[in-house]
Amino acid sequence: MAEDKDFYVGVDVSKAKHAIAIAEGGREGEVRYFGEIEATPAAVERFVRKLERKYPR
Repeated sequence: MAEDKDFYVGVDVSKAKHAIAIAEGGREGEVRYFGEIEATPAAVERFVRKLERKYPR
């Protein structure tokens, strides 16, 4: 059985765009800047769908 991997998402919000970083779980986890997305519900939903594909449960 595959082991679940924790990860954390940091979001810096503003009116026009959101800046996003992703950190892997654990003390040695890598922190990566994902980029910016539009500050719209549709853009946030697309981002969450990408996360679901990359980090399935």
